[in-house]
Amino acid sequence: MHAFKRPLSLILACMGFSAVIFFVFIIASTGSIYINALDRLDGTTLLMISVLLIKSVWVYRNLPDTISFGNSVVIVLAFIYTFESVYKFLFFDWVTNPADLRVLLLQIGTVSVIMLPIGYKSLQVTKTVVGFIILYVAFMFIWWIFGYPQIFEDVDNRVIFLGADRIHVSLNQVFIWNRVAKLWLFLAFIFSIRINNRK
Repeated sequence: MHAFKRPLSLILACMGFSAVIFFVFIIASTGSIYINALDRLDGTTLLMISVLLIKSVWVYRNLPDTISFGNSVVIVLAFIYTFESVYKFLFFDWVTNPADLRVLLLQIGTVSVIMLPIGYKSLQVTKTVVGFIILYVAFMFIWWIFGYPQIFEDVDNRVIFLGADRIHVSLNQVFIWNRVAKLWLFLAFIFSIRINNRK
């Protein structure tokens, strides 16, 4: 009955568990991790978001419902747009395209809201979290410095640069590197979700 006294947190928890079940159903029924109903969203991203929601609701269960809800939503948005803003930044289209610059600034603004739960000690930046952030930054930098190949590019353009060599890479190779980079960021957020009760 306690859960029904926290309707906002209950909604988020139900969304998280439902998304996990939906992801499993998609894999079982289509054999693909891409979700056509969500414009071919990569299901691993949906899974990460679901786990963040579930853990946030659990960790913040003793906080007021509205604060728990707010923290959880902010964490998910910050996770999504941290990756998206860094991803967009590394294309450098924003240097010459005002529309891309506007989108990038909006994404960075969304990410900055993460300072609220950090300020209220609902998130902790520990050595473990910093370690995962360093791994994320390193993977993104390596991806970029070697040519930043993309899944949507054709075979001729999907290459990495090693000195004077252009080495073609597969869709799976690009996808795996992308997912591993996002995994480090996800783990940084997961390990930061904890309440610091010390004054």
